Formats: sequence, structure tokens, C-alpha cells
Amino acid sequence: MRFRLFALALAAALLPCLAHAAQADPLQPVKARLAADGVPQAEIASAFSKPGVAFKPEPMGQKLLEMYTSKYGSEVVRALQTRLTELGYFSKPATGRPDYLFRSGVRVFQREHGLKEDGKASPDLLELARQEQRKASPEVQRELKALADSGPPQMYEVIVTPERLGEAKEFFLANKTILEEVRQRYGVPPEVTTGLLTVETRVGKFLGDDLALNNLASMAAANKYALVAGVFAGENVTPDRAAWLDAKAQEKAAWAYAELKALFSYARANGLDPTTMPGSIYGAVGVSQFMPTSLLRWGADGDGDGRVDVFQVRDAVSSMGNYLRAHGFTGNLEDEATLRQALFRYNHSDTYVNTIMAVAHYLKGGPALP
Repeated sequence: MRFRLFALALAAALLPCLAHAAQADPLQPVKARLAADGVPQAEIASAFSKPGVAFKPEPMGQKLLEMYTSKYGSEVVRALQTRLTELGYFSKPATGRPDYLFRSGVRVFQREHGLKEDGKASPDLLELARQEQRKASPEVQRELKALADSGPPQMYEVIVTPERLGEAKEFFLANKTILEEVRQRYGVPPEVTTGLLTVETRVGKFLGDDLALNNLASMAAANKYALVAGVFAGENVTPDRAAWLDAKAQEKAAWAYAELKALFSYARANGLDPTTMPGSIYGAVGVSQFMPTSLLRWGADGDGDGRVDVFQVRDAVSSMGNYLRAHGFTGNLEDEATLRQALFRYNHSDTYVNTIMAVAHYLKGGPALP
């Protein structure tokens, strides 16, 4: 009886501790590591105390899900491919791996149901497709067949629309002096500079939905699959696959931590506040979308004010020009192959490079589309 009473008393005493552990801040190990690596404690406390700075699983979850789908295939994608085939929105084997035809079919299905057309599979969209009994209309099926017949797009078609090209031209005309300075200093044609910014941020109109600090810190903290497992709803994550995801999470968390530490260094060196910097889901910042480690190496002070602020156009395009020159572009406008290689280093995608060159061609007076 005494032992039982002692056990109950011990459990009651430990309960608050267990509750505290369950509510532990996932970002705490990241903050401790930053302090150990020499980031001033005042900077850490100020940054992580700001409203909205909190752990979120989406950045790491999305990256791991992309890698997982590429390696194993996605059960959600496979099931949605099967159901969209039955409904007439897809006509290829259900592989569990999304391609451009699948994404096109998803976008059209979303359009037909009044949803945001992002072309992405999700458990909710799969449930909607399973409940839907109406098949795609003949007009929709002809639209999808035309897309299939035309082959994969060679550029980001959302960029070469009248609206986006209009934004590019407006920026091009309004910033001719700055763009010419970049040409003179780094050899990058104004049309190419504008094309890159059009693809990256709509010439500065869209810089990200969340703070780069928050996205990078969350990725740095998410060094175990279990921390982002909710993103994998509907997937058959076996123990061996979970182990593979753990290894990838550790790898990507280490990368994100290096970028987070560089973000603090960049902000400190240039008198900037990291809690005012929106960024991409993986932490790229500024009008020209630089990762912090790249900023420390290739950031350029274009306006001569003693700091590199890539949220200002002159510094952003100067940094971009410095990067392209460092990666092989010599300023020879006849050497398009070298220019394309340098742009490919900025983002390893032929579609990306093709789109920049299409916008540049449009700004030179030609059509964006062949």
C-alpha cells in the first residue's frame, strides 16, 4: 500500500515536468547552437521573440515529401492519378510520380471545381475526386489532349502571360539607369537582368509568404522525420522508409542551419533586421532571391551606401550581376551559351533559363513565345 501511494505521489510530481517536455520549443536546440557558434545572445533573443516566429513543419515536410515521391512514389498521387483517369482528366499509368500531364489534369480538375489551380495532389483533393461522379466534358478532354500532344512546356507559361510581361516591361523602362550600370560593371544585359527578376519575384512584387528566418529555423530544427510526419498523411511510410527520411532530414537540417547562421551574419554586417526579411519557403531573400551563404560571398553594394541590401533594387541587381560574372559570364553578348550556363548555376533548370531568355527576347522587341 505504501509503495502504491509513493508511486502515485511520484507520478503527480512528475506530471508537470512531462507536460513541460511535451510542450518544449522545437526551436530551442537551434537557438542554443547559434549561441554556441557565436551569434550574440541579444540577436537570438530579439529575433525569436518576434510574433510569428515559431516552428512549422511545412518547409522541411515539403522538401522531404518531394524527395520521397521522387524515390518511392506517392500513394496519394498514385490514387489521384487512378481516379482522374476514371474521370477523364488523366490518361497515363498511375506511377505515383507527378509529371506535367498529371499537374495539368489536376489544375483543370481544380478549375472545374472552383479551387485554387496549383496542380498539387493532396488527401483532400483525392477525397473530392473520389466523391465526384461527373466525368470531364468533351471540351475539357480535348483541352487535355492538346496539352499532351504539345509535349512538356519549355518555359514557365505563367511567366510569359501579358500581365507578367507587362510587369517586366514596366520595370525595364523605370530602371534603365540602374540596369545599364549593371551592364557596364558586370556585362549582364538589362533584358536578362529583368528576365531573371521577373521569374524570381515578379520584379520584386512577391518576396515570400513568411520570414526567411522562420523557414530556415524550422528546417534546421526538423532533423527527424517524426517532427514533420503529419505532412505525409495518406502515405505508406514503412520503417525502412522512415529511416531513409530521418537521414535526409538530418542532411537538410544541417544545410538549413548553415543558411540560418549566414542570415544572422548577413544581417549583422549590413545593419539589417532578420525579422523583417520575407523569403522563399527554403530561405532565399531579396528582389533577386539569394540564399544567405551566397549573399555573404557575392553580395554587392550597388548604391555605395556601405551595405548590401538585396531588398533594394540597385543592390539586388548588382549582386546578381556579380554572381553571374563569377560563374562564367564575360559580358560577350554573342556568347549566349555561356550566359545560359551562368543562369543555370543560379537555378539548375533548363525551363528556368528558357523563361528568362524568353522574357529578355520580348524586351528586345521580339515575341516571348516562338
